[in-house]
Parts: sequence; C-alpha cells; structure tokens
Amino acid sequence: MQAGNRNAWLDTLRAIAILSVFLCHVSSSFRQLHPDGNGGWLAVAGIGGHGVDLFFVLSGWLLGCLLLNEKKATSKINIKRFWVRRWLRTLPAYYAILMLTLGQRILQGRGQVEDAFYFIFVQNYAFDSLPFFGISWSLCIEEQFYLLIAPLLLILRRKEWITVALALLILIPMAGRWLVGDSTPWMTHLRIDSCAFGVLLAQVYINYPQLWKWCTFLSPMGILVGLGTLLTLALQRYRGEFGEMPLEGYGLLSGCLVVQAQVSPYWKQRATNGILRYIASRSYSLYLVHIEALAIARRSGDQHFLTYFLISVLISLISAELLYRTVEIPWMTFRDRRNRKSSSLTEHSEESHQELYSPVQQ
Repeated sequence: MQAGNRNAWLDTLRAIAILSVFLCHVSSSFRQLHPDGNGGWLAVAGIGGHGVDLFFVLSGWLLGCLLLNEKKATSKINIKRFWVRRWLRTLPAYYAILMLTLGQRILQGRGQVEDAFYFIFVQNYAFDSLPFFGISWSLCIEEQFYLLIAPLLLILRRKEWITVALALLILIPMAGRWLVGDSTPWMTHLRIDSCAFGVLLAQVYINYPQLWKWCTFLSPMGILVGLGTLLTLALQRYRGEFGEMPLEGYGLLSGCLVVQAQVSPYWKQRATNGILRYIASRSYSLYLVHIEALAIARRSGDQHFLTYFLISVLISLISAELLYRTVEIPWMTFRDRRNRKSSSLTEHSEESHQELYSPVQQ
C-alpha cells in the first residue's frame, strides 16, 4: 500500500529508473576493467542508461501537475515559492557531493578555475566532455527546466497556448538532434523534450479529460510495443549488434508508464512494495553517489562481476543512506517548516502529487 498520499506506481517507476541507471553504470564500469568483446549480458545492461529519460518524464509530470493545478484554481503561479522549494530540495545534496568531489580534485592537484561552472549548473554547455561528476549533466537539464517552465506556464493564459508551447518544446529538440546528428546529447536545448512531454501529459490530464481517456486506453498498447522493442534491442546487444531506439521512443514508453499511475486504485495504491519504496526514497542520493561508489569498487582489485556488483551496491546504499539522513532529511524538514506557516493550494498539490526525485528528487 502507498504511504499517505504517495502514488505507489510513481514510486515503483522511480525505483526502476535508478536501478536501470545503476546497472548500466556498473556493467559499463566492469567492462572497462575486463574487456571481453561485444555482446553478452553486460552489453544488454547498457540499455538501462535510458532510465534517465524516465526520470525526465516523471519530473515533467509531477511539476506539471503541481503548477497547472495551481494555475487552474487560482489563475496564477507562485514562481518564487516553486523555485525556492525546488532549490531547497535539490541543491543541498548536490552541493554536498560537489564540494567533496572538488576537495578531492584540489588535493590531487587537478582543480581548475572552470570547475566553478558546476556551481551554476552550466557544465553541460561549458565542457564537451565533463571532466568529473559526469552524471550531473542530467541535473543541469532539470534545474534549467525549473527556471523555464514555471514562468512559461504563468505567462501563457489560455490552455491552448500552453499546449502549443509544450508541443514546440518537444518538437524543437527532436529536430535539433536530427540536424546536428547527435542521438544522445546532454545540452538542454537538445534534450528537454522528455521533461516537456511529462508536462504535456499533466496538461492533458488536468485540462483535457476526454483526451486523457484516450491516453489511458492507448497506454497499455504503447507499453507492450515499447517493451517489445526493448526486448529486441536486448537480444541484438547480447549478440553484439548495437542497435538503438531513438530518444523519442524512450520518452513515449516512459510517458505510457506514467499514465498508468492514474488509471485505477491498484496502480495508485498497491503497485509497489517496501523495497521499491525504500529505493525510491533514496533515489536522488543513490544517483549522486553511485559513480564514486563504482570508483571505490574498481580499486578493490580484480574480481568476478557478481563480487564487483555486490561491493558497488553495498557502498552505494551506505553512502546514499548517509547523504539522505544527514543532508536530504534536514533540508526537507527545514523546507516544510518554512512553508507550514501558510496553507495554500500549491502546498497541498505538492503533497498530493508527490514531489520528484531527480534523476531524479523529491
């Protein structure tokens, strides 16, 4: 059963996303230590890197429901409040890991002035290849999306204008990827479409109830097609043939999975378990620490993949738990106390729609 007002299926999707990303990075890290040619199960695990696209769609859906419900009820959006709550949730844990990483770089004599770009979330534009903290490119996209989406939804007064704007935020990055020939970019203007797609789903859910019924009808078929395509790709990778599904395909599959969250009481209340809820609650911390956990595991010597995997899991879980309890929980408590003095629709919506874990954040 879900805890409080939490949507059980969204917790499950969050857990699936972080586990997929983790497995992808564990397998790719191990393959660097033990090159064994193409193919095999480790190659199949590489598909899990697209768990970040599920995180993007989840992010758009959750903040879209929050902001659009507020606008529908009050005809306005408290942008400052939205930004402050987002920053109080996402920045402390990020900066904690960033400071530890920068401290290590300075001690090793590798610190650079350009490292300061990481403090303002523009490293996905400042570097062709991130010199450290590689997974932070996705956090840049989310933080930049926060800055864009709330003012955009406030300025556009009619729901039709919002729909058109969201459609453009989906189509323009798709066209941009095609024009530059980059199938998996990390620059926001080429990767923001999954976030926008999540908001578009929220727009349909809140403002177009008849169209939403069609979404709930078609989503199971979309899931079957998407999973069938993933199975085909997995078999190709196992044989050493590295075919790929376009990013738009992962976005559509993620959207169909998100739609299920509102289909029936089962998906809302029962489609999870204690382990998945635990992983979901720590998903942001796990995302932030798991790459360093892999680096520690690599220094533990030559080993079988299962040993390497278990060491990586253990270090990641311990590190994530420490970060969650020492940084995330205190700052969430501070944020909630700060807002408890006043009751508003926005606050109620945030609790009801269950804030996101960013690539992943609650």
